Amino acid sequence: RMAGERGKEPMAYAKLATRDEVLGPFYIDDRYVKEVDENQNPLKIEVTLGRTPQQGSNREMFDSDFHIGSRMKISKKHAKIYWSHEQKTFEVKSICKNAVKVNGVVYAGSPDGMQGKPATLESQDKIEIADATPLYFLLPKGKAPAAEKPKLTYEQLIVTALEPDKQLTLNELIARIQEKHPYFNDENLQDTATWKGSLRTTLNTKTKVFEKTTKVDSGKKVMYWSLKKDDGTGPAPMDTSANSGTGAGDVSMQSDSMPMGMGGVSLLPAMAAAGVGGVGVPP
Repeated sequence: RMAGERGKEPMAYAKLATRDEVLGPFYIDDRYVKEVDENQNPLKIEVTLGRTPQQGSNREMFDSDFHIGSRMKISKKHAKIYWSHEQKTFEVKSICKNAVKVNGVVYAGSPDGMQGKPATLESQDKIEIADATPLYFLLPKGKAPAAEKPKLTYEQLIVTALEPDKQLTLNELIARIQEKHPYFNDENLQDTATWKGSLRTTLNTKTKVFEKTTKVDSGKKVMYWSLKKDDGTGPAPMDTSANSGTGAGDVSMQSDSMPMGMGGVSLLPAMAAAGVGGVGVPP
């Protein structure tokens, strides 16, 4: 663990903590940098979370970086928190057949431990692994850049979420747009109803681009949206003009992937220098 000044927390890229310090804080620091670029900026940061070995156990079988509890529902290696160089953010995913939960949302594992569904992490996110004490993911104070709006119309947002050949419910569509563009996350907007209402209006009015299909799921009718095919050769052409789609004027910004978490990889060393003081477990 990297030493800091007396009374201050050590320098780190992120921190895992529990309420009332049930578990001691875990710092994601330079020890977990697995790969760097030619300027020594981290490209790969990775820590594993798993079961605490009981007395008399073969400790070599419990080689996770952070032992989070000894209950049997926790796998020996249960989850991985890592820096996504592509997404410019930290993510967590299961590396076993059991799921991981982030802010109450379940992210499935896989039988081979390789295909777990990743979840994007932001500061103060709550991570639940089996029946272990919940963990809170914390980033350095005040260093995360604000997410910017994408320079896309509502129609374009929907098209990029539905490509290629996806069928999504409205809630799934909203979740996919929020995943791609953090600006639209509920915690970033005071008025979430307006843009979601504009999505509904766009879906219902752009009938040459989008089509809805009703399916029966567990005895209930569920509506799915997809891109309309054009004579069987592919999606119908999309109107890419600046004002296409209801409420398009409200969606005017960059189309690049949005800065999330701690920003670009080049910012990570500066984040580490700032330490992680001042960012606590949410009330």
